[in-house]
Amino acid sequence: MSLARLFLLLLPLLSFFLLRPASASAVLCHSEDKEVLLRIKSALNNPSLLSSWKPDTDCCDWDRLVCDRKTHRVIALYFMQDDLPGQIPSAIGDLTYLQNLALLELPNFSGPIPKSFTKLKYLQYLTLGSLNLTGPIPSFLGQLKNLTDLVLSSNKLTGGIPDSLSTIPGLYAIYLDHNQLTGNIPASLANLKDNGLNLVLSHNHLSGKLPATFAGVDFVRLDLSRNKLKGDASLVFGGNKKSTYYIDISWNKFAFNLSKAEFSKNLSYLYMNHNKIYGSIPKAMENVRSLNVSHNRLCGEIPVGGQLQSFNYTVYFHNRCLCGAPLPSCK
Repeated sequence: MSLARLFLLLLPLLSFFLLRPASASAVLCHSEDKEVLLRIKSALNNPSLLSSWKPDTDCCDWDRLVCDRKTHRVIALYFMQDDLPGQIPSAIGDLTYLQNLALLELPNFSGPIPKSFTKLKYLQYLTLGSLNLTGPIPSFLGQLKNLTDLVLSSNKLTGGIPDSLSTIPGLYAIYLDHNQLTGNIPASLANLKDNGLNLVLSHNHLSGKLPATFAGVDFVRLDLSRNKLKGDASLVFGGNKKSTYYIDISWNKFAFNLSKAEFSKNLSYLYMNHNKIYGSIPKAMENVRSLNVSHNRLCGEIPVGGQLQSFNYTVYFHNRCLCGAPLPSCK
């Protein structure tokens, strides 16, 4: 995971540091939270990185957590790029006022997502990325009704995407990429259409056609690359009805007539390479700033204007009969 990606994932977490009290001496750690934190430390075999977690000190001064300045309850817990073996401690679910949980780049963590997480009723940001989590994405995550960001990237999760995610009213960021997920993409995810959805499902084994309901979703970012999806993906382009700026459907089995697709002027990044897309490139694509349509079945002259001639020829090569700059002239 790149540093830039890491920074973006942790932006919500960084905001919590503003909640730390100016005077640590004025803070009294809540006894229930302290007891839970010590159980978490024990479950992790008392690692040296938690040396500040001492029973005779204020837990709001401990590393890798943040307390609310008024209630003194623990509202954020984070472990990142640490050498922690074992599984996610189920005791984390007893930090009932937790709003942000980030476990990121812990390669020696394994096992499933604990069901105790259903007790985290205030949780808004859940990041369990670059671990070695196994098993399915549990349907009980749908009980976290305050969740806005769900990041389960780069694990070994299997099975399908649960419909229950669509019942979380404010969920607008779903990152399930780089797993081993199978099955169809649930049509119910379109229920989140009013949230400005960021949906990243790349590098899985998802199959079938895109749900017709996605035609009504105004995605901010949509990444379906490197799956086994088929059919007509142009329904997500949406013409001028959508503000979507980033779409990646590359390395799938999509087959549709590109010349009949409608494109939003807001679409800046479009990657469709390695599919079975046919037809010609419409002039409406001239505003796209970053493009790849290589390894398809496109034909005809590349329209003149906009950005289309500024791209390297590799953006267009390995098609049936595309021609015109930056490819050789049409005969």
